[in-house]
Amino acid sequence: MRSWSEIQPILQEQAAKGVSGTETADTSSFSVLAGSNKWHCGVLAPNGKIYGVPTDSTSVLIIDPTTNTADTNTIKGLTGSNKWNGGVLAPNGKIYGFPINSTSVLIIDPGTNTADTDTIKGLTGTGWAGGVVASNGKIYGIPYNSTNALIIDPTTNTVDTNTIIGLTGSDKWQGGVLAPNGKIYGIPFTSTDVLIIDPTSNTANTSTISGFTGINKWVGGVLAPNGKIYAIPFSSTNVLIIDPTTNTGDTSTISGLTGGNKWGGGVLASNGKIYAISYSSNSILIIDPNTNTANTSTITGITGNTWQCGILAPNDNIYGIPLDSANVLIIKPKSNGTLPSDLYLSPYFNKF
Repeated sequence: MRSWSEIQPILQEQAAKGVSGTETADTSSFSVLAGSNKWHCGVLAPNGKIYGVPTDSTSVLIIDPTTNTADTNTIKGLTGSNKWNGGVLAPNGKIYGFPINSTSVLIIDPGTNTADTDTIKGLTGTGWAGGVVASNGKIYGIPYNSTNALIIDPTTNTVDTNTIIGLTGSDKWQGGVLAPNGKIYGIPFTSTDVLIIDPTSNTANTSTISGFTGINKWVGGVLAPNGKIYAIPFSSTNVLIIDPTTNTGDTSTISGLTGGNKWGGGVLASNGKIYAISYSSNSILIIDPNTNTANTSTITGITGNTWQCGILAPNDNIYGIPLDSANVLIIKPKSNGTLPSDLYLSPYFNKF
């Protein structure tokens, strides 16, 4: 895993190359299954394919960006509703899905295209929404309804729910981001606080960045080339900008984004901009961290259903994961730059 000091100049260099034209979005190139609440976010695997984590769907969604095709037949038989919420790519090359109602961690092996729900099971008090691979190689699940952080050791396939505890409340955080300082920042959904997890000491702090009132505020966050984290507005009218250097949160710089249930998760493109995935908004929110401005007028006319989170593929297109939509959302940032292959898989970006 590259350090942030190595990654940041690469991101800045590629972003400076700009774009070749106006960004576009495509919702008709390829379809998947109809239905609602199907997959919640996805993860890019070393084989170049994107694996959608099943919520109500009984199958894993496999997107092949080289052919723009989707497969829902290879990994199937995953019964139940509201099972997993988001996932990460572990150092062992496997994808770990976070249980929101399931009592098992979902382990997807892209090498064999198989799924395992038996190795890590028997979890109680479930309710994690997204997570992050820390620099120590362990996976930290972000508490949604659980009062504990979920710590997964992929080398032993064991879990720990007893070390980081006492995080009371419901619908607290959705998604997390690994910051340059090595800490993990959980994005407040209904919580009034940013969750800060220190993997070095295995402790959590909810008092340093706080005071954010309201419910259903932000879903997921994105680390920008400037080292700041941009939380994506769901029902909030503002983008939350977290500065890990000063441990402060800013909701006044990018504001005035009206409406509810607008965007769910976001993706950093090679051009340095952040693209928020349409949930019920008919436009894509494009955030420029260089100027701290946002625009919703470039990519519009997106109607019909919802997506949840997205992934930047090695072809530099962004693939939005269909939650209720029957189609995959493809955003074309038209970046002139491109990233080294390992950065597409980096824990800083390849997660929810």
